[in-house]
Amino acid sequence: MRPAGGLRARAALAAGAGVLAAVLVVGIALAIATDAEARADLAIPLIVAAFIGAPLAGGLTACLLTREARAIRQVRRATQSLLSPEGPEPFPRSGGPEVRDLSAAIADTTEALQAESRALEHDQARLETVLASMTDGVVIVEADNTVSLVNQAAAGMLDVRSRMEGQASLPDALRDVDLVEFIRSPTSARNPAARLLTVGATEREVHAIAVPLGVPGLRQRLVLLRDLTDLRHTETVRRDFVANVSHELRTPLSALRALVETLQDGAADDPATRAEFLHGIEVEVERMSQMIAELLDLARIESGMADLDLAQVDLNQIVPPAADRLRAQAARHELTLEVAVHADPLPVHADPDRTARVVMSLIHNAIKFTPPGGAIRVTTHQCDKDAIVSVADTGAGLALDELDRVFERFYKSDPSRSGAGAGLGLSIARHTVRQHGGRIWAQSPGLGRGATFSVALPLSNATRQLHRPLIQR
Repeated sequence: MRPAGGLRARAALAAGAGVLAAVLVVGIALAIATDAEARADLAIPLIVAAFIGAPLAGGLTACLLTREARAIRQVRRATQSLLSPEGPEPFPRSGGPEVRDLSAAIADTTEALQAESRALEHDQARLETVLASMTDGVVIVEADNTVSLVNQAAAGMLDVRSRMEGQASLPDALRDVDLVEFIRSPTSARNPAARLLTVGATEREVHAIAVPLGVPGLRQRLVLLRDLTDLRHTETVRRDFVANVSHELRTPLSALRALVETLQDGAADDPATRAEFLHGIEVEVERMSQMIAELLDLARIESGMADLDLAQVDLNQIVPPAADRLRAQAARHELTLEVAVHADPLPVHADPDRTARVVMSLIHNAIKFTPPGGAIRVTTHQCDKDAIVSVADTGAGLALDELDRVFERFYKSDPSRSGAGAGLGLSIARHTVRQHGGRIWAQSPGLGRGATFSVALPLSNATRQLHRPLIQR
């Protein structure tokens, strides 16, 4: 306001002084050119013209400049509003040609800068989305050995914050001595550094690559981290699977070879011995056939090729028939098999045949690991929105670290169980239950104290009937 007001005052004063000077010059010229009588006649009109013309000229000049000053103030406010959180004001199109040209130039420049800013924001958002969705870790290290960026994948591998702004040093930001030492090692664009590391905080195995970033000589570095933990675990599982299959097939094949060689050496001449050996061959062949069938079944389930024949069924109608099919086997092992179902229906959306196989697998597992004189109890009940079937036994039990591993393929907790099947039944049961959207788990107080295997399937209608009595079957 003050600069504009001072400008108007100075312009008005200059205009008035100009009028006075013009009148004075005219007066002097006329005085020289005329006689004394004529000069006397012109003196008073010239004085009046000077005193009237000077204020009028100053006022007119001030009015003209007021419009220009107002336009300049509007340009200044519009320029200052570019940084305002309320948003920019429109640039004025009033004033003289110079002010209008200045306003248009500033507006065009501002629009271009805003377009560049929007493009940069878009690129920044896209880059952040890409970094956030990457499965590989990305770490950017500045020239002063501070960390400016850690994406979510790298944060998960290192157990650190996922975003930094160059204010944390390498040791404070990454908190892993081996990784910090690796990053500090010299690198070049032609020979990027690479190393396999085990992160101490998360025990993750990572493959780290460090390459120079940005202008050469600034010593900025880009560090890429690839998590190899799951890949290594998969490789271990594959090797164990091949080794276990080889072992499980070698055992019956060795027995078959021994039986066949004995028959060839003359045992076939004795009818009783021949019959016994042929029965042994039949048992071993049946064992191999069952294992191959289970492997194929497991492969179909894991690959998603085993379709479910889903229907609305009552779990209470599936469990008792499945248990009855194994009563004879339980009796041969001198075991008591008891079934108790929930008093009310437990409707589930499931494949009846595969669900029955899961129940039979759990009961068969309990029969294998329960000594003679023991008991097996099969129950169904409702818990919240799930229908539960549990198989509890008084057998060998499980250690705490076995409760999850018991569902792995070919897993056997100790050598004494090596003859109790191939170890595929519980793995098939787990995959089948997961196909149904359910859960399967094991509980045990400890070795020698029995175990309970439970399966939870979502109820079709989540009615709460948690305390109804069981019906013995």
